[in-house]
Amino acid sequence: MDQKKHLPLPERQRELGQTIGEISRAWRYEINMRLKPYGLNQSMQQVLVQLHRHPDGLMQRDLARKLGIEGPTLVRLLDLLEQKELIARIPSPDDKRRKYSVLTTKAAEQIRIIEKISGELRTVMLEGLSSAEIDSGLQLVRRMRNNLLTD
Repeated sequence: MDQKKHLPLPERQRELGQTIGEISRAWRYEINMRLKPYGLNQSMQQVLVQLHRHPDGLMQRDLARKLGIEGPTLVRLLDLLEQKELIARIPSPDDKRRKYSVLTTKAAEQIRIIEKISGELRTVMLEGLSSAEIDSGLQLVRRMRNNLLTD
């Protein structure tokens, strides 16, 4: 019998929160280790994936909001990705002071690598889980996310 089921609810809630944090840190560590040989890290990966999802590009403030990071942090990431020739900053046709970040053709190979590495790591993370367990877990974390997003 699982002793954890007998813990008081507040302790189980605390453990759930801690476990989510541990999963997040373990994912970040593993993805960083796997991307390092390609000169990338998770932060860069997140920028590239967002821009891949928005082929027309994103303005800096919109990209920062989607990533949940501050503008100065994003600027450093964009500078690095621009140096690697993976993104370009193009002026807005409406306002030359605003720039859109877009992927370059060179980024296509990096996106393929990112998708392959992410898929492999997801397989490792979800190993041994049934389809029903994945569905149940997804439902659970979606509700938790929605609880946090609806203030």
